[in-house]
Amino acid sequence: MEMKYSSMLSVLKEKMDKKLLSSNTCKEQVDVNKEGIHCVGRWDDWGFFIDGIDCFVWHLKRQTKIKLPHFRCSYDDWKTTLLKCVVSPSTHFSNDDEYLCNVSLFFKEETYCVICAAPYYKKWVKVTLLSTLNDDDDSLLVDAVTFCNGEKICTLFDKGGKLGIIQMIPKITTSTRLSPVTFRAPTDATAMYRQRNLVSWQDKLFLVQRKFGSPSVFEVWEANFKTNQFNRLFNLDGFIIFLCGRFSAATCSSLTQEKNHVYFTQCNDNRTLFAFHIGDQTLSTTKQVRVFNPDNSVPLFVRSGRTKIQQHNTSTGGNKLKRRPSSSKYGSKQVPVESNICIHLSLDLQRIISRYLLSQEAYMNFRLVCKLWRSIAPPLRWKVVDHAAPCYDQDSMWLLSLNQKDGLCTFYNPFRNLKCYMSNNDLVGCEIRYAKDGWLLVSRGKSLFLLKPSPSGKQIIYLPQRTDDYFCDSMSFSTNSSAWVIFGIAFLNLFQVRISYLRQGRDDEWTSITKDNDVPFLFSSSSPVYFGEEFCVIGQHGDVGVFGFFKDGTPYWVIHQLFELYSPPISGDYRLFLVQRQDQNVLHSVVVTPQHDVHVYELHFGGNLIVTLVKQVENWLFFTSEASSVAVCGMNVNVDNAVFLPTFNTCNDYTYYSLEDAAFKVLKDNCTNKTQQKELLNRVWIHCELTTN
Repeated sequence: MEMKYSSMLSVLKEKMDKKLLSSNTCKEQVDVNKEGIHCVGRWDDWGFFIDGIDCFVWHLKRQTKIKLPHFRCSYDDWKTTLLKCVVSPSTHFSNDDEYLCNVSLFFKEETYCVICAAPYYKKWVKVTLLSTLNDDDDSLLVDAVTFCNGEKICTLFDKGGKLGIIQMIPKITTSTRLSPVTFRAPTDATAMYRQRNLVSWQDKLFLVQRKFGSPSVFEVWEANFKTNQFNRLFNLDGFIIFLCGRFSAATCSSLTQEKNHVYFTQCNDNRTLFAFHIGDQTLSTTKQVRVFNPDNSVPLFVRSGRTKIQQHNTSTGGNKLKRRPSSSKYGSKQVPVESNICIHLSLDLQRIISRYLLSQEAYMNFRLVCKLWRSIAPPLRWKVVDHAAPCYDQDSMWLLSLNQKDGLCTFYNPFRNLKCYMSNNDLVGCEIRYAKDGWLLVSRGKSLFLLKPSPSGKQIIYLPQRTDDYFCDSMSFSTNSSAWVIFGIAFLNLFQVRISYLRQGRDDEWTSITKDNDVPFLFSSSSPVYFGEEFCVIGQHGDVGVFGFFKDGTPYWVIHQLFELYSPPISGDYRLFLVQRQDQNVLHSVVVTPQHDVHVYELHFGGNLIVTLVKQVENWLFFTSEASSVAVCGMNVNVDNAVFLPTFNTCNDYTYYSLEDAAFKVLKDNCTNKTQQKELLNRVWIHCELTTN
């Protein structure tokens, strides 16, 4: 009797739930551009909207609108407290045979989320977050995303990269809790992050993050729930990622020009879409994909001339290529080729030939012929040029990149379009933080050292280990005084920085101090430059922070407010670099716009602050990257009055910016380049000579 009564109550309750859902559901054309309506979450054709004090989900194609229970008073309350809205597919279907969605709301500085679930959307269920992780009270939620086709929601917290899972299926109840994941996200305890996003694609979960120290470089990690670890990816293998603020999406792509790319917007500039290639570590802007980010809606990514990009697109498409039939089937016979011509020459003659190869290119080609020729021709070494009497020619400036895994150094000479490779075991697992006058400032974990390679024997100066959990975003050092100084700076917030320094002969350990900013100050992409006994740091809007020491050794930090003095003004997401000219002790700022225009300004910090646009730097070449800057006068090449960035066009031809022609030009044929530019990151310019001695 009791079971029968319970069954009757269950049937009656279901009828009431269906009646409530029916009363809250209608077919309606919603004007998404209407003032007061805001779309704060989206999945496929479902969107979650706020209209004044009301909230609802709406299906774009079916025109199905389902009113949800009230939760907050007005949109202004949502706007200030909402961190992320996750709309996810459910296992329930509507009368139109269209799947219904679930809505999950995550809030800033709250220890819970709320979920309104299909099929009846009766109430918002509160799900506790932090207490299940045994985490500190001050741990904050970073991001949340649905994956496994709506079966789960994964959350990421800032303390130690802790992860949690909310099981959405079979249903959400008052007993639903966040389950801790046994492994953690790859959080670097010595870094601060500019951006961290969880991204889902098919049944996979990814973490995309970038640090303040390398503002342009993204790391992509895939979560492996079988091995309980994250694996770093350098190949996205058929899909691409989109990021805009807290919004993330992924979709498949077979287009060659889109392969391995993370597309993203920066800061508050939603007009410019950047493309980062995780394999080549290159950065460019793109017009192949556009982003629409209206004030009242989540972003929408659209391919130029195509339809919108679906967030959950899982089609793969394409068939495997079939092996072509062997030519022997038709009776043809391959002619044997002698692959090793070395057997026709004596060993002494081969050795003599290697010594009379005058160019690096010929020497490298000689070594590539066979193992024997590699053994008799020693590998190239780099030799630091004597800066007391420097000689600049087309063989003296190289763009250096480092493979951290094996210490392989790649040298690129833009004037010869030549690449040279050499291994350096001292650089295995290292990151080059700054390069100047033949010295490299190198970090490996918490260890730091200065390295000056030389054929006669390298010089290494080991520095005290850093002690702070987070050390610095960018670094520099001085070499033109009697005692060098190493300087590092970290962004804490818009009004504070942490500065670390080490002085030769005076300090046995690092000194770290916190300094206040007179005005809001956010670093640009480049490293500091040592200029006039001071370290200068350029900000994203052109202001320059200056660090130095008074005569009594007391450190100081001031910011020169130059933003309003630039003409044309700096706006949007520009990349700024500092370069010093030694002859006149002049400091220049190099400004690169998202439209690939380059402007050079001369900066003066005397009694009056002066910023002057420079149209020409005759007989000078400026070489600059994120971690190096060199100004060269009278270089023996057919180019001057130009800026050399680590930039290539889409045909992989090296391009430089001609101030005279106000355009990027292809160096190999000196013609104006009309194609899109891409910038190679994690590269430094060095002044050296390659030698076999």
